[in-house]
Amino acid sequence: MPPQTTTLPYRPRLVTTPQRTPVGTAATLPRQPLPAPAHARTAPARPDHRATAQIPPRSGLWIDRTAWLATVDGRALQLTYLEFEVLDFFVHHPGQAHSRQALLSSVWGHQADDATAPDVRTVDVLVTRLRRKLGPEHRYRIETIRRVGYRYRPLDPAMAS
Repeated sequence: MPPQTTTLPYRPRLVTTPQRTPVGTAATLPRQPLPAPAHARTAPARPDHRATAQIPPRSGLWIDRTAWLATVDGRALQLTYLEFEVLDFFVHHPGQAHSRQALLSSVWGHQADDATAPDVRTVDVLVTRLRRKLGPEHRYRIETIRRVGYRYRPLDPAMAS
């Protein structure tokens, strides 16, 4: 035997063979219940913690962040991630003027001294696309404030205060 070999004590294996039933006789095995069909299975009852789905109004701009849905006059908007974020930011801060740099830091997450930050004109392009998607009836709601930035004007003036 080589020096690196380890010897283990021998333990005989117990091999059990099933008893054979003579041909022509029925074996009596305990019956296993068959699994229920997939359509009959039900999950255990648990409380529903989800919020009830809200139905968007037929007029005006409506944003549901939990469903990641924005509608205008009952029509769903096809928005990119950043378009949705900017529109959501405007809707949650109505009547306030936001500079392009403030939008870059609030929505994009870039600071003024960040070398990887996009140009402030990126905000202009995104707002132009948002206005186009809002349509002619609602594009005026995102106002341009010359030499400052943008302001969102809600339909109801009481919401701005």
